[in-house]
Amino acid sequence: MENTDIQLLLNIRTKLNEEIDRLKDMIARLEEHIETLDEQIAKGSFATADVAMTKGIVREPTTPSEPLFGSEESQSIVITNKAGNLELGTIEIIEQTIRVIPAEHAIYDITRGAFARFFMERILGKFQQDDRHRVENGEIEWDDAFDFEVHAEDNILEEMVIRNFGDDARLKEIQNTLQWALEKTYSAR
Repeated sequence: MENTDIQLLLNIRTKLNEEIDRLKDMIARLEEHIETLDEQIAKGSFATADVAMTKGIVREPTTPSEPLFGSEESQSIVITNKAGNLELGTIEIIEQTIRVIPAEHAIYDITRGAFARFFMERILGKFQQDDRHRVENGEIEWDDAFDFEVHAEDNILEEMVIRNFGDDARLKEIQNTLQWALEKTYSAR
């Protein structure tokens, strides 16, 4: 190879390295913007399921079983195991809010796989992600987006509140997967 060919290749290499550095800077700036957006989203009490346990969505109860609903009528559904011979908990539904209350004799560790990884992350997390995209696309407002809170003491479920669950299909999926998760993580008191 001649010196001019080598010089040309070195120049190309230099330009490529400069472009890589420029793109790395751009990525760093974009990541900072995303971090800022995540902080703003968290302030608005909208968090993804994968951070729910680390960003304060899982909370110790502040008052013993304070009522979440006013005088409005609610629908109660008893959740039982697949065989139907063991009560796992109760779902109270009022408008677009679901309150999950474990059976008195039941203990549910919210850190166990069936509850944490499957129900909270895969199911509830998917609904949050879907609604986040809908908000970003201007289809719905933040106040109408799917959200949930898990109230626990020493990682034992006290209650769960799910807001803006959406349509009947989502409600049915929440009921079915909640039943499965509670059955898998059930322990007697």
